[in-house]
Amino acid sequence: MTQIKKLVMVAGFAASVAASAFASDNSRAYAAELVSDAGARVSLLDGGSGYDKNGFMIGSADGQNALYIFGSAQIRYYANFRDTAVNEGDDDTNDFTHGFENRLTRIGVKGSVWDKAFTYQVRGEFNNTGGFNLETAFAKYTWDNGFGIVAGQFKHPLFRESLVDNEYQLAVERSVAEGLFSGGYSQGIQFTYAAEAFRLWAGFTDGLNSANTPFNSGITRSGFTERGEADYALNARGEFKVAGSNWERFDDFTSWQSAEDFGLIIGAGVHWQDTGDTGGTGGLDADGNPVPALQNLTYTVDVQAEGQGWNAFAAFIGTHQDTDIADANAADNFGLVVQAGIFVTEQVELFGRYDGVFYDSGSGTDGEDEIDDQHFVTAGVNYYLSPESHAAKFTADVIYGIETTNPLFASADPDVVGSSSGGLAGTTNYGILGNPDDGEFALRLQLQIVY
Repeated sequence: MTQIKKLVMVAGFAASVAASAFASDNSRAYAAELVSDAGARVSLLDGGSGYDKNGFMIGSADGQNALYIFGSAQIRYYANFRDTAVNEGDDDTNDFTHGFENRLTRIGVKGSVWDKAFTYQVRGEFNNTGGFNLETAFAKYTWDNGFGIVAGQFKHPLFRESLVDNEYQLAVERSVAEGLFSGGYSQGIQFTYAAEAFRLWAGFTDGLNSANTPFNSGITRSGFTERGEADYALNARGEFKVAGSNWERFDDFTSWQSAEDFGLIIGAGVHWQDTGDTGGTGGLDADGNPVPALQNLTYTVDVQAEGQGWNAFAAFIGTHQDTDIADANAADNFGLVVQAGIFVTEQVELFGRYDGVFYDSGSGTDGEDEIDDQHFVTAGVNYYLSPESHAAKFTADVIYGIETTNPLFASADPDVVGSSSGGLAGTTNYGILGNPDDGEFALRLQLQIVY
């Protein structure tokens, strides 16, 4: 009987340890417990494999070689309301569109080979149509003096909002302005440097949104948005940490109530690319016609602040585009993002955001000389099922497009000569589908799991 009692006690202890490991991630609240638990288990496993603050790991006993498995899932419900029927002559029921969507299903591996300083990451996602897209595939080496080099495919280091992963945003989706101007993923080389109060990225790449493209592929353009292979592209971004004990706290936009100090970073980035001068890269416009060479300069200035239970972020974005077309004028377009969040309880966070897109005169399509500026307001709430952790989170928010959303989200009108699709036409990530009249509203609900 005594042996049975002992077995029951051991089984109960093992079950509690397993449940604790499954429910925790790398939050500060659980970090000490996880590291201690991992250390106990590593001694029982061959090759130093087990679990630590970075997740599940398979590795060599000396710690030089390691492989971590990680991933996430975001399951959404959208309800879209428009003031005008989708199709002419339809009744008002067509003003309402709703349904579920798997916005993001990610899986990846990361770790080190040969030396802890020689790291890698390969990550992909299943999109909302079931297709698999490669997001990152890079190798990085970091020297002891803070310098490093990255080669492969990676998130383009331009906008701060882009560099914060989907799982660590405040709202269900990033701002519309970021989506329109963002560089997405790119292929190339980045040189990095990180010190106590300053860090830098500088690189030579294939250009904005050039992920998964062969070296001779052409650019596609919709409005002033480019996707594909540039001839030459250079980028640089720097961040200065005015306050805060570490860089890691700025990996998300949330700041827990237990945050030890005030944190503030100021950043700026610039990107320049030229397209259309090397063979095959001239690309096509939205109608499939060849387009002339285009020079694109994109830049940003941003600030991120965090305190005990509150956060704030603001960014200004600009683009300058010039073309080889005779007598054509250069165009300057701008974006603005302002957002903030605050915890009202340990697990409940309220947030709000404004973002706008401001067009250059002459940017109009469909025979218009000018497009109305776009303004979006977002407000919502996060509920962290596991306190101080993004591992399990529920988000509910609403987004309202104040002006007509057709210039951004509507497809080209086949009956109008010279019309073109908006820069975000075809995407459902924002819950906005395009409305010819002022005002479009969407409710967005999301359950997130990170492992």
